[in-house]
Amino acid sequence: MKAALLMFVVAGAVAPAVMQDPAKPVAQNAPRETVAVKAAAIKWGDHPFVKGGKMCVVNGDPAKGPSVLLMKFPKGMTIAPHWHTSDEIVTVVSGTALFGSGETADAAKGAELGVGSYIVIPGKNPHWAIVRDELVISVTLDKPADFHDCSAHK
Repeated sequence: MKAALLMFVVAGAVAPAVMQDPAKPVAQNAPRETVAVKAAAIKWGDHPFVKGGKMCVVNGDPAKGPSVLLMKFPKGMTIAPHWHTSDEIVTVVSGTALFGSGETADAAKGAELGVGSYIVIPGKNPHWAIVRDELVISVTLDKPADFHDCSAHK
């Protein structure tokens, strides 16, 4: 019994060290210290692909690789059907929007998502949004950012 308990304790102590991957690289622009930014201090720039939208890079370099972005869109805006090469994880920070998949924005087929909701979008999956209330989302990309408008392919 004592031997079994000792083996369990040793395994528990060694497992975390074995599970860590020391060869895993650190994100390209990972902060080297804690960074805390109040909402009022966020520096919003124009969204490079969606006219009328705003964007802020939280971490990484969206032109070169994985990144985390904040995006802001005004009430009433429709973000036209589009797709990205990257997988995308979107979390609603504030506001409400209808989110949907497909090459046509159809409010009847969208899911209304509010604060705390999220959507996982596989790369190359066409999607769209109709903003109900001013919307702020956090977007995590696993590859460089790109934007392919579905209407350009019709």
